[in-house]
Amino acid sequence: MRTDWYWIRQGCLAQDPGRYTGRLDLPTLPPGAVVARRLSSRLPNGAVWLTSPAQRARASVRALNETANAVPVEDLIDQDLGLWAGRRRTEVHKANPQIDWSNPSTVRPEGGEAFGDVVSRVAHAIQRLTLHYPDRPMVAVTHAPVIRAALVLALDLPEETGHLLDVAPFSLTHLSWEGPDEMNPDAPDRQGVWRVHHVNLTVG
Repeated sequence: MRTDWYWIRQGCLAQDPGRYTGRLDLPTLPPGAVVARRLSSRLPNGAVWLTSPAQRARASVRALNETANAVPVEDLIDQDLGLWAGRRRTEVHKANPQIDWSNPSTVRPEGGEAFGDVVSRVAHAIQRLTLHYPDRPMVAVTHAPVIRAALVLALDLPEETGHLLDVAPFSLTHLSWEGPDEMNPDAPDRQGVWRVHHVNLTVG
């Protein structure tokens, strides 16, 4: 069985970039017509479209494919930043001097998720959806932490390296997985083989 995953980050947010976003459902800026056309041309026909349930991700789907009946997947939601969402980064850093800010992937926001939690739920989603749509290509429109988690899983990277992976708005990351038709969720060893075709590909 082979499954190709086409990960697309949502568009830029209409928000001060100095603030944490998390799961705040803020408006997103649509891509230009040329970017939308070029990006759509790189996506396969007959794909299953998936989206984060956030309105900003769903709006990005509509900007790329008005006819896509994208399936909202709760596990593809943005990282939960808890009480930090909407606050200025400088304010949060100043209020938490005990945190090692040089390694954001290890930080757990107050009342929210650490990056490792995102990796765990994305792993479950990938396995579940790969089995539910066997041999179908997937187009998943979601958020930067989710795409970083997919790359950490595919490349078998340490979780603390996740913040080093750049994921630009409306960029394309293409991964593929080949493995057994039946996956054992309790197997101690890694099942199947991931291949990386494109990472953070922009078409503007």
